[in-house]
Amino acid sequence: MNKTIGKVNLLAPKFVEAVKNTFENIELDEYEIAWKNLQVKAVKTIEKIIKSELKDITITIPKSKSTYPDIKFENEDGVFAIDIKSNESKKDPWFDMARLDTIIEERIQKYTEEWEVVIKYNSETKKLLNVYINLFREVVGKRHECDGVKYRPYDGKIRPKTWKDFDNNVIFWNSKADFLLGIEKSMKHRWKENIKKHLIPQLTDNEKKEFQKLFEK
Repeated sequence: MNKTIGKVNLLAPKFVEAVKNTFENIELDEYEIAWKNLQVKAVKTIEKIIKSELKDITITIPKSKSTYPDIKFENEDGVFAIDIKSNESKKDPWFDMARLDTIIEERIQKYTEEWEVVIKYNSETKKLLNVYINLFREVVGKRHECDGVKYRPYDGKIRPKTWKDFDNNVIFWNSKADFLLGIEKSMKHRWKENIKKHLIPQLTDNEKKEFQKLFEK
């Protein structure tokens, strides 16, 4: 295994403990405040550990929250990403993770490995409940109807697994090969559903014949 990947995986419990300690006595108020506190403070906590545990690295923290990832670091082993997500406990997480149509070139080809730190908090008690850290693909949920990755139909944005899956350590994509196949299945499924729902009803009989010819080449 890549040495840096192995090292970060070993550091996972330390990340979790440090993030939990950071928010032990902090009230997480309204959603926007909680989101900012959780993700901004967690980045600083994890950045500090990375700097102390990994030598000869270049680390980058974006100024804009909309920029992926929250933490990027590079060394002779490659380019790596850690992203922080937070979600309240009363509903299953539904945050953006990537897009089906760009994930290969924008994520898989760009980064040697990626991790997600997912923070679960209770919006009523205003307390942090749990912290999970997994490889990016291990956080992605499953769309069982096509045996592919979970995604939002209208825009193809990839979605995470449920809190129950997190708590039971359910992982749908145990290897990069499995994950790539899951992406392919969901891409084809989304195309098929969009064509069936949005395109076919708009076509004339002649236009349908023209489209049929595309499959004859």
